[in-house]
Amino acid sequence: MTALVVAALLIWSLVFIWVARHQGFFVAALTRLRETGLAVAVRTWAIRHLGAPLTRLAQWLSVDVTAALGLVSGIVVVALLAAGFTELLDDVLEGELDTYVDQPVGQWFAANRDAWLTGVMKVLTHVGDPLSLVAIVVSVSAWVCWRIRSWAPALLGLSGLIGVGVVLVVAKWMVGRNRPPSWTAVIVEDGFSFPSGHATGGFAVAVLLAWMAGSVIRGWTARVKLWAFALTAAGVVAFSRVYLGVHYVSDVAAGAFLGAAWAVGVIVVGEWWTSRRRSALAAPPAG
Repeated sequence: MTALVVAALLIWSLVFIWVARHQGFFVAALTRLRETGLAVAVRTWAIRHLGAPLTRLAQWLSVDVTAALGLVSGIVVVALLAAGFTELLDDVLEGELDTYVDQPVGQWFAANRDAWLTGVMKVLTHVGDPLSLVAIVVSVSAWVCWRIRSWAPALLGLSGLIGVGVVLVVAKWMVGRNRPPSWTAVIVEDGFSFPSGHATGGFAVAVLLAWMAGSVIRGWTARVKLWAFALTAAGVVAFSRVYLGVHYVSDVAAGAFLGAAWAVGVIVVGEWWTSRRRSALAAPPAG
């Protein structure tokens, strides 16, 4: 078990280190993509067929066309994440994952735990506790508010955390899935199992706060490190729930989709509000 965890963290770290050191590769790749015939054809088609709808949408949202396109892209990401959650929800309700994935993985973890790793997971899992997430959101939001001289990050952070909590409670009660059997668990938890609250809250906070802090932190490498740290922390918390035997794999996977979808949705709202204010300030005075 220890070797698997160390190998996974090493591979994960190497991927982000490579991304952080190869900004030029991604810039060049995007440049080549823009210059390809397919990209030109897609762009031409989009301008021809979506230009008018985007313009009307931009006018309705009181933003420019570029901002409207960005908001639409964000909504597409939310839809994709929500589709992932919905697919897992269907599989859980139909019992498709229980026999082939959830039960075998849970039993394997129960039979292959290492004492030191169990102790570490017992500590790290509390990062996803509600009080811990509130403290993290308040701290980071306050820092960003101080840096940019605006209360908007605090409003978005707290509303995002409260909102995902409400969605989580509703989802848990609607599904009503029992937790894994007690003999596989290291710690005692009550309540329903699907989706994992720690995974949901962890990924919602990770995505939302990485986006907020990214508006203050400059530089490609620094931002890659920021996202790597945030997603790693959320992933470790999610892993701890399966490792400790209080959630199934599908619980934490669904929680990751749900939390990320909610965070991106909040980000879309925040970007719309910022773009709307920017457009209003840039508009010439009436009369």
